[in-house]
Amino acid sequence: MKEEACAVHGNVLILRKAYHMELTTVQYRRHRLAYSVSAVIGFLAAWQGYYWLASGSVSSFFGWVFLIIGLIACCGCTWTAIRKSLVLELNQEGVWYKEDTYDWHSLRSYAIRKEVAEGGLFVYLILFFMDGREPLEIQLDWLENNEAIPEQMEAYAKKFQVRFDGVERKEI
Repeated sequence: MKEEACAVHGNVLILRKAYHMELTTVQYRRHRLAYSVSAVIGFLAAWQGYYWLASGSVSSFFGWVFLIIGLIACCGCTWTAIRKSLVLELNQEGVWYKEDTYDWHSLRSYAIRKEVAEGGLFVYLILFFMDGREPLEIQLDWLENNEAIPEQMEAYAKKFQVRFDGVERKEI
């Protein structure tokens, strides 16, 4: 927060507080359960291989096979779960969604659509482009902390002058 002198009224200095919001990179993730389960199974296989090697209860060949394959599976699945968990990112360059970046200056406007169905409420972020491409619809329900996306989008849209087309409610 920054204070700026605004006016002097008699002996009282009136200060105006200027609020400057720094736009930070905002990342939205989803948990990759299948990779996490595979990493745990790989760890258990590696542990089983180590146990067989340490106790000498099974031939050392199977112990080494389980240990090596288990460690490779554990490390590979853990790395993949971490790497593929990032789905949506708002940053100074634009909107990053599933390996593609959409520059702020390429966006004409954006909207929020809420679809009401028997199964519940589904929320979408819709990006409209200047070049006439098909609008990009991003389903927000499965992202962690998805309630903050409209608020963060509003902050970025104001800075980069992207118009907000409103919230559309649709019954399915």
